[in-house]
Amino acid sequence: HAMGRVESEAQRMTSLVEDLLLLARLDEGRPLEQEEVDLTMLAVDAVSDAHAASSDHHWQLDVPEEPITVVGDRARLHQVLTNLLANARVHTPVGTSVVTTLRHEGDQVRMSVTDNGPGIPEALQDKVFEPFTRGDDARARTTGSTGLGLSIVSAVGAAHGGRVEVESRPGRTSFS
Repeated sequence: HAMGRVESEAQRMTSLVEDLLLLARLDEGRPLEQEEVDLTMLAVDAVSDAHAASSDHHWQLDVPEEPITVVGDRARLHQVLTNLLANARVHTPVGTSVVTTLRHEGDQVRMSVTDNGPGIPEALQDKVFEPFTRGDDARARTTGSTGLGLSIVSAVGAAHGGRVEVESRPGRTSFS
């Protein structure tokens, strides 16, 4: 049991260090990979992974018939979507519907993850993209959360020339 706890803590600390290093690199303005990324397939893969991680949620995908592609860092864009889906899984109850949407908006692309869960308290909404912000400390500790996921989402979005927004009320939270 003790060895299992040591291994679990070592994995948690490794994840924390990797997340902090990524944020530091992004803060320094280090360039990301630049390649054509099929966001549609990326979304299909991320939603499939989320379903495998938690079949107790209702995972849905809403994408146009034609693939949406952008130039960017495939791994970091995948991390953005994975972080948003993980947040929906961790911070909503069993049975919650989570919809991932991709849309062209002029010359930009909007990627959204929307759930019908309990929402984010209004006082926390302005802080969710700050490092180490947690919505529920007790629950976050049991899931191994570092409180860096949404900071990474915001930093990666900015590094791609975008921005991240949150709209939340009881019964609907959307990260875009």
